[in-house]
This record gives sequence, structure tokens and C-alpha cells, in this order.
Amino acid sequence: MITYIVSSIGFFIALMLQYGIFSRWTLLSGSADIVLLFIVALCLHSNVKRLWVQVLIFGAIVGAISAIPFYFIMAFYFAIFLAAQLIRKRIMQTPLLSMYLLTFIATLAWHALNIAYLFIKRIPFDLSTALFEIMLPGLLLNILVSIVIHAIVQEGNRMITPKGAEV
Repeated sequence: MITYIVSSIGFFIALMLQYGIFSRWTLLSGSADIVLLFIVALCLHSNVKRLWVQVLIFGAIVGAISAIPFYFIMAFYFAIFLAAQLIRKRIMQTPLLSMYLLTFIATLAWHALNIAYLFIKRIPFDLSTALFEIMLPGLLLNILVSIVIHAIVQEGNRMITPKGAEV
């Protein structure tokens, strides 16, 4: 129970940091997605049985305050959860490498979904600008910030759930 509470508090801290600070901290036009990185790290390190419910709730909260429809974000965060479970079973011997891999895939997929959504809504945009001024700088910032988020979530998880304890 305590892991749900602490991860929810961590999510709200990440959400406030994302919308208060990191959305204005840009490289060209791309910014780091702290909420995405927190959810990736949480999915990679948490051993909670019903984490998927919490991930869907987090997706609904982000979807409620985002311009993109909430079901896109919920489905995307659930896909991150499934990919993290797959990666945990395959290559969890190196958790930081898993974090990099999932951050890379999730960031590219998120930007591809945003571009597809703009295309479906027939909103005019320049694809080269979207790729080279938003997606690639955002990917670089996400990779750099993922080191810090990974360390924070990993240490928090170690403090809350001692080794050998079952949740």
C-alpha cells in the first residue's frame, strides 16, 4: 500500500516539475518529458502486483490536462507498461540500459503518435521541423534526464521495498 502512495506522490511531483519547469526548459523546441521518464522508471523498478491500474490512472490524469485526447495517453502509458514488463523479463541485468532503451523507444513512439494525431486532424506542420527541432532535441534531453530519474526511482524503490520483501 505504501508503494502506491509513494509512487503517486512521485508522479504528482514529476507532473508539477514537467508543467512548471521542464516544459519551459527547451533545446531548440524539444523539451524533456519528466512524466514519461517517471512512468518508464516506475514500470522498470516496481514489483507491485497491480501497477497497470496505477499507470492507467496516471494516464487519465495526464490526459485530462493535455490537449491530446486522454485515451491516446492512457493507451500509450499502458503500452509502456507492457514494454517495460517485457524488457524486465528479457534484459533486466542492466537496469540503466533498460531505462535507456525504453526511453528511446517511448520518446520516438510518443512523437510519432503526436505527428500522426496532427496529420489525422489535418493541422498543417512541417515534418522536417517536427523531426529535427522537436523530436531529436526532446530525445536527447530525455536520454540525459533519464539518468537522474532512474537513480531517484531506483533508490526510492530500494528504500520503500527492502530486498526480500514481497508486495
